[in-house]
Amino acid sequence: MAAYGLGLLTLLLFLGLFPPTAPWSERFLTPLVALGGGVFLLGHRQESWGLGLLFLGLGDLAWTLEDLKSLPRGLYLEFPYLGGYAALTWALLKIPGEKPRLSLLLVPLALLGLASALKPELGIDRLYTVWDALLLLLLLPRLEPLFRERLLGGRALWGVGLLLFLVADMAYAFLEAEGTYPTGHPVHLLWTLGYFLLALGVMEEVSGKASFPGQALALGGLFLMPVLLLNDPTPWGVRIIALYGGLVGGLGLLYANHLEWRRTEEKRLRWTRFLEELARLSPRVTQTLSPEAVLVGALEATRHLLPQAVGLEVRGRRGLVGERTPHSLAIPLNGDTAYLYLQSALEESVPPGFLSLLGERIRQVLRQVEWGTLALTDPLTGLLNRRGLEAELPKLLALARRYQAPISVVMLDIDRFKRVNDTYGHPVGDEVLKLLGRILQASVRREDLAVRYGGEEFLLFLYGADRLAAKEVVERIRSRFRHQRVDPIPYPLTLSAGIAGGEVPESEAQLEDWVLKADYALLRAKETGRDRVTMA
Repeated sequence: MAAYGLGLLTLLLFLGLFPPTAPWSERFLTPLVALGGGVFLLGHRQESWGLGLLFLGLGDLAWTLEDLKSLPRGLYLEFPYLGGYAALTWALLKIPGEKPRLSLLLVPLALLGLASALKPELGIDRLYTVWDALLLLLLLPRLEPLFRERLLGGRALWGVGLLLFLVADMAYAFLEAEGTYPTGHPVHLLWTLGYFLLALGVMEEVSGKASFPGQALALGGLFLMPVLLLNDPTPWGVRIIALYGGLVGGLGLLYANHLEWRRTEEKRLRWTRFLEELARLSPRVTQTLSPEAVLVGALEATRHLLPQAVGLEVRGRRGLVGERTPHSLAIPLNGDTAYLYLQSALEESVPPGFLSLLGERIRQVLRQVEWGTLALTDPLTGLLNRRGLEAELPKLLALARRYQAPISVVMLDIDRFKRVNDTYGHPVGDEVLKLLGRILQASVRREDLAVRYGGEEFLLFLYGADRLAAKEVVERIRSRFRHQRVDPIPYPLTLSAGIAGGEVPESEAQLEDWVLKADYALLRAKETGRDRVTMA
């Protein structure tokens, strides 16, 4: 609001320096602003806008000289205006627009302008009035993006500038038709301000920067438009055009700024959620210590800022969550190649620092996963060790109690493993342990826990499985293990297992009791001939 106040003060100062009663202000200030703006835009390679202002400035200057009797009156004085209108039309046609909705509120302004074209007193000025209405209709879809994804500051300025010019020209047509256009009428101030904002807005849109003073001046000009054109002698047609154009245009610009404020606030909230999710990203909150679990959390955090994110991949670690698409963003990750996959191409730039921040946090948490893996897993089989079981068991218990899911406990043991070590040596025994570790990892789900409990003893906690379902899982493991061969062992390898639990656990103590019962069931399986599964 302070910027808008500054704009109003600036406009009042402008009116004080160049009062409407000064004839020289109308004769020289308006064409000089148009000529200066045209030369400025041409110097910055904005040919269509630059030529439009330049020709309009030449037309205004020619009429000024004609009023001063320096030029003879003739139809040739209209040529610069025709060139200016053609250039402005060309400039608008080059700019893509959107289907007009809110901007349709300016359509009555075009109809009011066309009403003045019906007056027979206008002569050739009727052509400009009709052209004004057509330019206004062309402007509507170009103004609609102001109410969409983000406020285009430069477009707001040149849109207001062109609107002021068109309103001034329509008002002039009414005044000319009524024969009430005295020298020094404030309508020329709208032309002057329109030329200035048009040049300023085009340059700001090209540079991608928006200035608050410029937008404040534009808003002040819109709201002061009715004040400037309600002075006598002013026909009612001019007053209606000024009142409607000023209020609708000013309220529209205010609403566009309000929408931009809301979008900025929503973006701030999305950034806050993203940073909070990223801060919570840790292997401590995942069910397992896998890199995939970390990437899932990072992808969910990313969607707060980029809802179109559908996949995340760290290729050096062979980690991919979600889906791989043709649209991707490279994430800096200190040596590893990481990509964020998007459902569609981005229409605007990525928030500054977003990818670097995401990559650094993923790198930190993956390093924590590596440290946790070294401390909590068995280096030979890749399964959890007893310390890892102590860390993960409370999470599994909380999950089971929350969803009232049963847990079955399975104790496994390799039959006659000591004979393998004594006969073929410990390296071959290690290969047998690695083989069983791979089979167990392939046979359990993400929620399950697979633990190397002792030398050749393994422990499974099967989430959501009763004892019959657990027996089916163990039988598949036994079958796969029996059909694998480890050189130079000539005979098939077998397993014995005991199963306990199969209910919703009430406490960690009950799970520990099920471990003892599963161990006792395993002992009975050994005593009754091995290579079998026994229920507790």
